[in-house]
Amino acid sequence: MKRRKTTRAGRLVWDIAYTVPRPNASKEERKRIREVTAEQIARTNCNNAQRKLEMLMAANFEPEDLMITATYRDADLPESAEVTRRRLGKVFAQLRAYRKARGLPDLKYIYVLEGRHGDHRPHAHIILNAVGGDLELFKSLWIWGDDVQLSYIRERGYDGWAGYLTKERREASLNGKKQFVGSRGLEQPVTTYEWVDDGASVDAPPGAQVLDEGGGRNETASCRYIKYLLPRREPKLYKQRARTRVVAGLECPLTSHTGMEKKPRPPRQTRKTAYNRR
Repeated sequence: MKRRKTTRAGRLVWDIAYTVPRPNASKEERKRIREVTAEQIARTNCNNAQRKLEMLMAANFEPEDLMITATYRDADLPESAEVTRRRLGKVFAQLRAYRKARGLPDLKYIYVLEGRHGDHRPHAHIILNAVGGDLELFKSLWIWGDDVQLSYIRERGYDGWAGYLTKERREASLNGKKQFVGSRGLEQPVTTYEWVDDGASVDAPPGAQVLDEGGGRNETASCRYIKYLLPRREPKLYKQRARTRVVAGLECPLTSHTGMEKKPRPPRQTRKTAYNRR
């Protein structure tokens, strides 16, 4: 038997089937399946961090949403990352109040702080749900720098941005440290598990776009995975029905939506109430 793990985040799905030690497996089989090196563990942790960010993005943001990069000027360089977190907290509070006052969608964000690569200048990458006019508003609120750049999630995709935003984890061995911060109330990916036969495979459903697939096998274990994007849901259309109405001796074809028809409420004077029946 194999264990199948399926994680869905919005339209993005990771599906994997892998061998686990059987209850009656020998010590040699268990050791072969579970034996890994420190390098493999570090690489797996980095991959898991990237995948976690990718799935969180897919569960909450659309390709049309934004990636904003805010950089500091020399005179306002922060003393620590904690200073940047407090400043971003103020900016997000102002963005949230702005949207609430105008009846716009609630603010959703994920941000990553960087400063170990390039010229080592501290900067923040911020994933933001778009409502229009976000760049100019953010520029007016980010008072600690003049360099604010805008990109879209669709330019790199969820996987591309997740890899880009976790690059410092790989380069600086930041395993165990919190790499990204998200707003409250973000939708979380949903993971389900099930047992499947050894010969079972994982496949994308019809109409899905396969993004990645692969696997491996040795003498005692095997693994097969696939990542795909479900098709966009078409807007639900109401069926229409035709009926004929007679107006002044003329037959006029009319078209109306199907569904329950409300009966007109009788005038108040003609309603049968307990008082009127006395």
